[in-house]
Amino acid sequence: MTAMGLSLLPMAAAAQSRPSHLGGGGEVDVSLGRIIISFVICIIIAGLAILLIRQRSGKIDLASFFARIEPRAREIRVVETRRLSPHADISLVRQGGREYLLVLQQGSTQVLRDEPLAVTNAKDPPCA
Repeated sequence: MTAMGLSLLPMAAAAQSRPSHLGGGGEVDVSLGRIIISFVICIIIAGLAILLIRQRSGKIDLASFFARIEPRAREIRVVETRRLSPHADISLVRQGGREYLLVLQQGSTQVLRDEPLAVTNAKDPPCA
């Protein structure tokens, strides 16, 4: 063998001992959790993009869409609350077609009035 051929033998042996990867890069050290979180974030971004495109084209009204998926926890409405003393409040609460007048004290609550909700006129403002 020639001198040049002998100098290439150690390099050829080293190339055969290590596994070859496409592009010559090392192994990727990405955890499964990071992959799943990235996927979920991409799905959320895609969903928001779809909603925005549909809203811009006039096919969907986002205000009514989000009102439909809002949780039904707004059935209890506190109409008004006043402070009676440093330890007591009085509140007017509406829930399920009924109106309650409550006295809230430290450690206790007392119902002063419990009546069906009166029919309101169109002039009366709705509950907030």
